[in-house]
Amino acid sequence: MTLLLKSVWRNVLKGSPLGKSLRNRTLSSSISAEVTRGGSCDVVMSSIMAAPTAAEVLATVNKNMPTMTHKHMLQALRSLFELQKSGNLATEPETLVANPLFGDLCQNFKKHARALDVNEAIEATKVLSFLKVPAESVVVQTMLQIIRCYINMINVRQIMFLDYLLTKFEGSNHLVDALKLALPLAFQIHLPLEMDSKDLPMLKDMLAFSCTHDLPDRYIDDIVTALLLHDQTIDAHVAKSIIWSLCQVNCTEDVFPRRAQLLHICYDILTQSIRHLRYEEILATAARIKGRILEKHPEYYHEQLMDAIANYMVDHKVCFEKGLLVARIMSRIAHTHLGLIGYLCQQAASNSTTLSSARPNILFGFINCLSNNNFTPEEPQWEDIKLQIFRNPAFDGNNSALPWAKICLELASLGYYDDRILKKVFSKENISDFSDKENNVLDYLQLLTLYEAVRSFHDEDYTLPTDLHDKLKSVYPVHGKTDLLEEHLAIGLGGPGYVVKNVVLPNGFIADCLICLKAGYPIEFQVAAGDLKVPVEYLNIPKDCVPICVLNFQPGCFSMNSNRLRGTFRLVLDILESQGYMPVAVNVSEWLSAPAHERTPYLLREVGYKCGEIGMKLAAS
Repeated sequence: MTLLLKSVWRNVLKGSPLGKSLRNRTLSSSISAEVTRGGSCDVVMSSIMAAPTAAEVLATVNKNMPTMTHKHMLQALRSLFELQKSGNLATEPETLVANPLFGDLCQNFKKHARALDVNEAIEATKVLSFLKVPAESVVVQTMLQIIRCYINMINVRQIMFLDYLLTKFEGSNHLVDALKLALPLAFQIHLPLEMDSKDLPMLKDMLAFSCTHDLPDRYIDDIVTALLLHDQTIDAHVAKSIIWSLCQVNCTEDVFPRRAQLLHICYDILTQSIRHLRYEEILATAARIKGRILEKHPEYYHEQLMDAIANYMVDHKVCFEKGLLVARIMSRIAHTHLGLIGYLCQQAASNSTTLSSARPNILFGFINCLSNNNFTPEEPQWEDIKLQIFRNPAFDGNNSALPWAKICLELASLGYYDDRILKKVFSKENISDFSDKENNVLDYLQLLTLYEAVRSFHDEDYTLPTDLHDKLKSVYPVHGKTDLLEEHLAIGLGGPGYVVKNVVLPNGFIADCLICLKAGYPIEFQVAAGDLKVPVEYLNIPKDCVPICVLNFQPGCFSMNSNRLRGTFRLVLDILESQGYMPVAVNVSEWLSAPAHERTPYLLREVGYKCGEIGMKLAAS
């Protein structure tokens, strides 16, 4: 196959007679059927074209088989395809394929294979694939062999169409697999010769093919450069297609600036014209963008487009479940749109069965969205929603496979505690299973946070075995960049003795940096500096001092489009505050993005705001 491709490349360059003769054969579409032969009316062709049912098409073929040419047979296949496309086939494709008359048609069509040109072979392959004729059948194999022989002569449009057709065949077949490998190679040969920078639809399709098949960067970049010339004529549908394509390749601005430029141009176009897309197209677009962001490619995030998608759901009054699908995508990438969440709450509260009868994945997805957006509806709407949650059969707690600790933690972040589930989570049986199995750090942190929230805000009667509680506290992590926090706080407060890092609190939480204020003035600690965790008891904090915990939160703890903490992390602050500590959350990524000379004032300002909440004024150097 590779040698064949190289041969055609030489033929194209040299203008060989063979290449010219093959190209001069009609390579345009053979959709138009021949209806006259020898100057007289072709009755057989007319009968096939006029047949209103599959049975009549096959009956006409069976009656006239001895006199039929390959064009008659191709028209018969085409007519069957048109009947299927219009919904008038009156039978399943599998049933049609099993019909002996259809088998005779295919067998005789194969005998005329030498008379077919490549366009007819491609069209026959299209029809056979849509009629679900197996790839291993003799007639399909024959068509694919013809295409293989002419692979050097087909154009880029045909290459892309053939690639699509090959995906329609089920199962594995060596000839199909070989063509799937050969078509991208042929595409690379023809692209420089056939790319028309003025043909926007063609460029869009070329980009989709190139990105799907991960072609070398130079081909993708040539198409991207051509597409950039159309930045004023790209509409919503073309922008959507380009975004889908670019979500399959690297668009890092430092490495591929033109790709990043095109991506954001299409984002801007879609933001302004998203009303022209259907819901399904918008959902698929959001899902593709989400996938890239979750693969650690933040350059695919576009705040205005996400807002436009959320606004579309509200403006078009989509149903609850459709809106929730989009809200869950937003939640996964930490994009907050309170308008969409409020709309979903309104939809849920307006129908008493929306949540009470919802499937578990719908109910828990909704709870997760509320928690991640740190959003609690206003009364009495919230009471209606809580009642529906309570009535949902899933909350009987019989399904032990569900992540009940996580669900309860998210509900706790909304101020909702359900003893039916809490008793299950903290039951001896569940705790025993939890202790026995291998759990990751996240499982431990969720259970620890839930335990502290329940005891702080709901019921102190819930307990954990001492050994498990100690294990949960032992895995609480220390964070990177804490040294920088400590350094800048020390500068602002008057020296390193006024700040202690990695302080272990009695509940097991770790204060990344802890300072103490007395009448607004920081007090100095008598503890040696080091990298180890420091139990808060070692600090001997005077009773008339206010301990302030500066918490180093990573970007994922906040919304991407605001400084809004996600619900379960805000719950950590609530727990600390209820236990006598003043927590200050610092978005470390945002803090580090500030100029170096502004970082200390930034921290002092955040601490000062917290002091103001309790009527204290921070006095610092």
